[in-house]
Amino acid sequence: MSNKKTNTPSGENEEFNIDEALNRLEEINDRLSEKDIALNESIELYKEGTILASKCKEQLQGIEKELKVLNKEE
Repeated sequence: MSNKKTNTPSGENEEFNIDEALNRLEEINDRLSEKDIALNESIELYKEGTILASKCKEQLQGIEKELKVLNKEE
């Protein structure tokens, strides 16, 4: 998949890798499914997960737009 530069909370540009993000979302989901997770940890993981999901959605929407343009050109 493609990489996209995104701004981090510190303002630095960082390559966004959707494959890595999806893997991290899976890890977060697995951890949130465990019974021994502390409330604070679950809240932090939830926040991280929602940010990653939003970035993935944004990137996939961009890819979808590109594909629509390519399909119109055919």
